[in-house]
Amino acid sequence: MTILVDTNIIIALLNHGDKHHAWAAQTFAQLKAESPPLIISDIVYCESSVAMKSVEDMDAAVLSLGLERLSANELALFRAGKAFHTYKKDNKGPKTGVLPDFLIGAMAEALNVPILTADPKHYTNYFQNLEVIEPPK
Repeated sequence: MTILVDTNIIIALLNHGDKHHAWAAQTFAQLKAESPPLIISDIVYCESSVAMKSVEDMDAAVLSLGLERLSANELALFRAGKAFHTYKKDNKGPKTGVLPDFLIGAMAEALNVPILTADPKHYTNYFQNLEVIEPPK
């Protein structure tokens, strides 16, 4: 079964000091052994690249983790827009920094695959049919 990996998992895997590193590393290794392929969207690639010095460094990280990249399709893009619109109606005031989460969640939903994340809030609130793999509470 394919699993979409969220940005915070990539960051946790590459940063041994991250508070989710141990859980992410263990869960990632287990899922990779049981359920390949593990994929990232273009949005996850983009967000994760902030910590990299070059495209080559980002590509090397993706390769070292054994991830596959997948671009969003029209259904995912449309669904992300609708979920973000609902979010804006539900939450008054300026909204910054959350649209990427809706794009990632909508892609997992459109592909009908689980998402591996350390921050499930937007996924569980706006994509009720999405299977979310998250750290224990």
